[in-house]
Amino acid sequence: MHRIIVVDNEPNIVRGIKQMLEEEAPFELDVYGAYSSEEALRLLGQMKIDIALLDIRMPGMNGLELQARIVAQWPGCRVIFLSGYDDFSFIQTAIRGGSIDYILKTDGDEAIVQAIQKALDGLNRALESDLLIERARQQLQLSVGMLQKEYIQRLASGLSAISQHRLDELSIPLRADRGALPVIARVDSWPAAYSDADKALLEYAVQNIAGEYWAGTRFVVATADTGTLVAFLQPEQDSDAESPEGAGRWVRYVQGQLESIQAACKRYLQLSVSFAAGSRPTPWPDMPVKFAELRQILFFGFGRRSEMLLTDDVSMNFEPDRDADAVALQASSKLRQLLSADLGSETRIRREFEELAELSRQLVHRKPFLYEMYNGIAYMLLAALNQHARWHELAAEERLGKLYSLDAHGSWDEALQYLREAIELLLAARDRESEAGAHALVAKLKAYIEGHLDEELSLVRLAEIVYLNPTYLSRLFKQQSGQGVSQYITELRLTRAKDLLRDSRLKIHEIALKVGFDSATSFGRFFKRELNRTPQEYRDGD
Repeated sequence: MHRIIVVDNEPNIVRGIKQMLEEEAPFELDVYGAYSSEEALRLLGQMKIDIALLDIRMPGMNGLELQARIVAQWPGCRVIFLSGYDDFSFIQTAIRGGSIDYILKTDGDEAIVQAIQKALDGLNRALESDLLIERARQQLQLSVGMLQKEYIQRLASGLSAISQHRLDELSIPLRADRGALPVIARVDSWPAAYSDADKALLEYAVQNIAGEYWAGTRFVVATADTGTLVAFLQPEQDSDAESPEGAGRWVRYVQGQLESIQAACKRYLQLSVSFAAGSRPTPWPDMPVKFAELRQILFFGFGRRSEMLLTDDVSMNFEPDRDADAVALQASSKLRQLLSADLGSETRIRREFEELAELSRQLVHRKPFLYEMYNGIAYMLLAALNQHARWHELAAEERLGKLYSLDAHGSWDEALQYLREAIELLLAARDRESEAGAHALVAKLKAYIEGHLDEELSLVRLAEIVYLNPTYLSRLFKQQSGQGVSQYITELRLTRAKDLLRDSRLKIHEIALKVGFDSATSFGRFFKRELNRTPQEYRDGD
């Protein structure tokens, strides 16, 4: 629902227009009133306003000055001027400032309604899906570099699945139906005087050099972390990969180009760069494991030597049990994926834990990995536990007493079951805490409303009470109570009014004030609309 603010230094005009819009207008709006520009600016600082109906001549800051402030803060706000003066210079200035209409106070309610309808039509046109999509597409082009980098990193770590639609969307010239050759590059060392900005610039230069030598090849390259680049490559011509001979020639070409890239970085950038590459294209589902293997080779297999040129075949010199090694790499990759997840992603947490548990059962002879896995998951759970509002209660749970040590469990299967139960315990506790917090907040708000029915109960005011955004408060209140804030207030005011009419001797205008109306007239209209009887008819009937 759109919001409108009516600003005039004459309270009767504000109240009259507000009442007319709430009760008689052919459209629904959240209507707010202000008796000065300063009061209007306070409201505008708390919430987004879609339409502003402003008096031009006001004490202090006039309407034209207020218009400039509004447009600066909410550029999409439609401004309508309401004035008692048919002054061309005022009209001209208002239109130049972005006003969409100018109405004389003598024109009446119909002219106001027509102007607001015109503003609403303009707002709705601005929100049409094709315009939104076009704007999103333009913004996407501006940020495509960062999005490419993020997607490449997620592909390498297994956090995203390959998608041709996503590749095309990000202008990545790869095919999802074919595997790719993975490459990791590492800057061996940085001069001590280099700043982070210097390093980022040189990493970009390395990417450009690689692009020159990989011309004629489909590829994408991005920074993984400072000093580390990852790349995927595919043959430009599909025929290059259709036979083992063709695929072999293409891989040898890429490996030869790595030598040239390394030499160019040394010559032009004075940077020593090492590479680890696959010896053949890797299917996309296996890519996270392959990248884990290449990182192992580049960062651990040969130490911190400089200007290395390695492929994954080098591992055959050192690892007799290739099958067990593949499982270990897959498990390590899966562990990193699990530890990068948030406990809010319940489905992902459960799925990846079970996949990792199944892999780990094949590695029970590799004690270092079991300790790494157990302690990593335990750390993740302890971090979540420490962030929990009632962590001390959870920490006292007997089931969490063994979280600190793998050796406290009789077997690996027992440890896995324990971790599974600890994950479920924290997920359930988080859900309870979240629901209890929302319930307590709405209960606090209801108590405030019941105790202040005779006061202003605008959404902005209520949002201040519970320190929430007005729009989110409205949504949360409806989720928790099954009805909107305004509906709840209406029902409460109607119930209180009926009780006072039936059980007290207060006069109608006194009852009106007690249930939040500034006059018996507006109270009477409200009561008649809700019950199809006037307050007096209700009192007489009962």
